[in-house]
Amino acid sequence: MKFYRIVLATALFAAAVPAAAEDYQVRVNDLVTISSVFGELHHIRRTCAPQREGQIWRDRMRKLIDLEVPQSAVRERMVAAFNTGYRGAQDRYRYCDREARDYAAARAAAGDTVINRLMAPLYTSVGETGELPTVWRGGENQ
Repeated sequence: MKFYRIVLATALFAAAVPAAAEDYQVRVNDLVTISSVFGELHHIRRTCAPQREGQIWRDRMRKLIDLEVPQSAVRERMVAAFNTGYRGAQDRYRYCDREARDYAAARAAAGDTVINRLMAPLYTSVGETGELPTVWRGGENQ
């Protein structure tokens, strides 16, 4: 009987590992996507509203990295995506006009969709318990 439990537990774990790896890859892709959006918005909003939004999107990118604490390879992809997004928007929108503002609004809306996906596990956790989850970052004795 114990043998069957071990086999069943092993099978369930093996089935869960690919799903977890797949979920992680989706999360990484979303982090890279939102980093690119932040880069685009950084250029456009800096051009269109420098007094109000000069560094907001760069600061948000820094905060995202600080909160996410990604592995170094993921961090590098995020930073590269931010810079690529910034340069792409810079090449396309050299000055602020209606097209630049409309594009920024569309990218912000697309970014909302990605942010909602990234936040879904947190909302699910809060909904189940009513409390924010404790995030273990390692190094602490718990």
